[in-house]
Amino acid sequence: MKTLILSLSLILASLSHAAVEGSSISNAHVIYETESSQIIRGKAPANQKQMQELMDLGVTEFLIFKTDTKGEVIKEQEILQKLGIASRSITHISFPWKDLHDFKSACTMTVQALRTIEKAVQKNKSLYFHCTVGEDRTGYLAGLWGLWAGTYSSVPESVEKELCARGYEAGNPGKPYRDVVLKIRETLTPTYLKMVMLLSDARNRGQGLSESLCENEPELSVSVNKYYCAGPRK
Repeated sequence: MKTLILSLSLILASLSHAAVEGSSISNAHVIYETESSQIIRGKAPANQKQMQELMDLGVTEFLIFKTDTKGEVIKEQEILQKLGIASRSITHISFPWKDLHDFKSACTMTVQALRTIEKAVQKNKSLYFHCTVGEDRTGYLAGLWGLWAGTYSSVPESVEKELCARGYEAGNPGKPYRDVVLKIRETLTPTYLKMVMLLSDARNRGQGLSESLCENEPELSVSVNKYYCAGPRK
């Protein structure tokens, strides 16, 4: 399958680090834009008003990249459908924020999420994706998309400008260190780096986003602590 990297829409794409005007959602940013669509990342919409704000901005596709812990995902889906968003335009991928001990499962969900974003761009539709706070899982996915789409040319650039700048682990200085930051560094960050390796190899081979990429877990050849948002880096 021809990858989106080679398409005209990617050539026209541009990155914006400005907060989204017209939205009251925290940490909402346009991360990818073509002449006819936008990809926006941010925090979970808190209520119907914020969901309507996104729709008023032209968002017609929603990607919920988180586990449903207290029924909040089901509630969001119900409100979106009440507002007129078709169920087929709402994708829920139950991605955990810390318990990522099965790489194949995490990889498969990540590929599914990236493919959801890719399809929205191919169909000239605007998409909003989020986890809970819009920092860790959201940053993880935004960084991978930026590398896949060619917005970022290197892993350090994606980590600095997309993950850390938007509150990933210690990029948010108010985040609990032991209970959150350390757990992200132990599981989510290594998963990010492994996904980068798989996606880079796929792109070099001219392959598209496929769950078959997840069959073999790559072995990291770099020190994970080089990609911490704060603290000692060796």
